[in-house]
Amino acid sequence: GFEPLIIDGAFSEVNALARYIAENAQGVLCDHRLANYGLTNFSGSTLLAELYDRKIPSILITQYTDIDADVSIRKHRRKIPVLLSRDEANAATIKKGIEDCILELGGTIPITRIPHRTLLNITHITNESNEKVIDVIVPSWNPHKAVRLPVALIPQELHSALVVDTWLFADVNTGAEKSDDLYFEHFELTPEPD
Repeated sequence: GFEPLIIDGAFSEVNALARYIAENAQGVLCDHRLANYGLTNFSGSTLLAELYDRKIPSILITQYTDIDADVSIRKHRRKIPVLLSRDEANAATIKKGIEDCILELGGTIPITRIPHRTLLNITHITNESNEKVIDVIVPSWNPHKAVRLPVALIPQELHSALVVDTWLFADVNTGAEKSDDLYFEHFELTPEPD
């Protein structure tokens, strides 16, 4: 029942593309690696974060979920209600995804997307794709599985304190079923133990 509008043309600014979409569409299906086509210099996750703020239901679709989820997608995961891998994308999942986006944008947030204040333990620090990343354990989500996230999510004033075995507080949607669906925000260092 959807009538597609294919966006054809180059956009150098995410705001310009978001404005064009807001004027011409009611929802969006978007690839993550937009810059690979030479028509933008930003990612689909960056665009979807802007569309989220404009209350436009949007789904991010990528065949690179396993590669991009930890860093470039995770930067904006809070504002991406629905992420589908290419093999998951079909008429039914797209329809449900748009419905889920509309509900969340309207204030009905599913339990898997509700953030909870929780502890994180840094287990490893490295670089990925020329970007500093940390691996953390989120005990209230899964104490046996590390999750990678870009240091860019953490306020600059905390960067010097980020070493292995540091504990942080953050808001995390610990109801998520998969690590790809986790988002992190509002970081702070835990107080020193007595």
